[in-house]
Amino acid sequence: MKKHLINALLFTFLLPNLLFCQALELGTLSSFEAYTGLGAATNSGTFSGDVGTNNGIVSGFVSPSFTGVIYNSDTVTVQARFDLLKVYIHLNDVFVTYPGTHAPAFGSGETITPGVYSIAGAGSLAGTITLDGGGDPDAVFILKFGGAFTTAVGSTVVLSNGTRACNIFWIAEGAISVGASSVLKGALFSHPGALTLGANCNIEGRMFASEGAITIGAGSVAVIPTGPITIPATCSAACSSAPSLDVLGSIEGFALFTSDGAVSNTATSGIIGDIGSNLGAITGFGTSTLIGAMYTADAITAQAKTDLDLAYSQLSLLPNTELGHAPAFGSGETLNEGVYYIGGAGSLAGTITLDGQNNPNAVFVFKFNGAFSAAAQSKVILANDTRRCNVFWISEGAANIGAFSYMKGTVLAHGGACSMAANGNLEGRLLSTAGAIGFSTGVVYTHPLCVQSSILPIELLSFTAKINNANIQLDWVTSTEHNNDYFNVERSVDIVNFTSIDKINGAGNSIQTLSYSIIDNEPIEGISYYRLKQTDYNGTTSYSSNIAVEFNYKNHFIVEVYPNPFSNETVFHTSENLKNASLIVYNSNSEIVKELANIAGHSFTLNCKNLNRGVYFTSLSQNGVIISTDKLVIK
Repeated sequence: MKKHLINALLFTFLLPNLLFCQALELGTLSSFEAYTGLGAATNSGTFSGDVGTNNGIVSGFVSPSFTGVIYNSDTVTVQARFDLLKVYIHLNDVFVTYPGTHAPAFGSGETITPGVYSIAGAGSLAGTITLDGGGDPDAVFILKFGGAFTTAVGSTVVLSNGTRACNIFWIAEGAISVGASSVLKGALFSHPGALTLGANCNIEGRMFASEGAITIGAGSVAVIPTGPITIPATCSAACSSAPSLDVLGSIEGFALFTSDGAVSNTATSGIIGDIGSNLGAITGFGTSTLIGAMYTADAITAQAKTDLDLAYSQLSLLPNTELGHAPAFGSGETLNEGVYYIGGAGSLAGTITLDGQNNPNAVFVFKFNGAFSAAAQSKVILANDTRRCNVFWISEGAANIGAFSYMKGTVLAHGGACSMAANGNLEGRLLSTAGAIGFSTGVVYTHPLCVQSSILPIELLSFTAKINNANIQLDWVTSTEHNNDYFNVERSVDIVNFTSIDKINGAGNSIQTLSYSIIDNEPIEGISYYRLKQTDYNGTTSYSSNIAVEFNYKNHFIVEVYPNPFSNETVFHTSENLKNASLIVYNSNSEIVKELANIAGHSFTLNCKNLNRGVYFTSLSQNGVIISTDKLVIK
């Protein structure tokens, strides 16, 4: 396929486009005292705040014992499902300071200090527990249980030394049951499972359930905690791979994908990213929260299959740098970057820390010449700038991730099934070149999306402009749309006066990833600025950020490479408008394999007889300034 490299100012608008930390936002849930994604909400007490369910009956919420708004199976509850998933992911991303060091039973007069407490199974509270903030109003207490959480009758949570209820979360991988006459502080979060507040209880905190009924007993009082949440949350909508790992192509947007096999889910899960199979059924996701789209046996999955095969080939060609590690990984070890090769099957158990040593391009690739398995409760920790996009676990055969595991990176099973057992948490993706994908009651996300403070008319994932022959093509992608009537694409030459060049209808209300595209058939010579104007059904408008592109009628072509990918040789054609230009071709190790100067108006052939298969890169410089880069693939 021919590809033109354009001398253009090209900016991509991503929301958000950088990795950064913020305080945890509840988004749509900020006004809710209780919300469940699936189940009834029943009140027999005094309740202050909004209540909602995306699928269920709401009863007992009447004045004067209820002050708030009821939401039931509407656009607000749909968005609340998305935000609840994001909140759950952010809470699980907070570093665990007490991993299994506390007994499952809390209370009995004890005092605990701030931190994240993790219990492997079910847990309980009885008697009194004091949460001592040590004088810090931003003190955080997150208590996570790998099973149900129960409190005995008369259990009491006491806050001291600055601790605030808004910074406390009790999270159970199962049902939560609060005994009668208990006094609780902090949010209760069941994932999934019913949430029951016994009679005559008092809670300063919210009640969230990804799936399960919420019941407030007779005589109980439930109120939203005061003050802002200051729990840190990491926001990221994109993760650029190191040059040697920029191999996924269209697969990058998939959380679950197989080239040949079924994709199944056995219980309510949360997925951020697309789901796809090029040959097989997708089942079991009806009650799950999906921020993405499903694809089966279409042009998108066909391209994904091609890109997955190519990605596997390129990853396999990466030079193995670490050959001496035992097949078993984990057990508390810390590893530095490298390509780790195991000659047979391999495993992971316990905790492993991948230390990037302050290099955001640090590469961690684990190749197993056999099956790969991660034991239950395995945990991967990314430290010192290590990023999920630079971590790959590749097996020659099946890849199985155990229950309650916390994995990071892309898991790729070549020629085998790929699965994650119940309550798994994966920041990355599960992929298979030929095998089924299995999932259950877990969370998988290609990136931890930010939670917005209110319902936006649209969630814009990207907005780009590029030169396409003698025209300019504008593309944008939305992940959700709320009452979106239409878009206007507007153009300006001074970033002050904008004129509409095209109008395209929106989707109204959508929870799937949607793509839009228009062509500016009469582009303006020089630099033009484009923006999206979005209009709601009620006439309210909002705008994207501006993007810019430079267009020159006569000199829009710089370099043409054809064919690419190629097997034997490819030809470079360069335009005459280049001055003092040079072209460098280098491999994935940044080693120069070809260098040419004064290339304006010339054609030359690159012969790959002495080059290995894989990915190569070009850098085009003019007057010492890099004006474009591209990728070559020798197949």
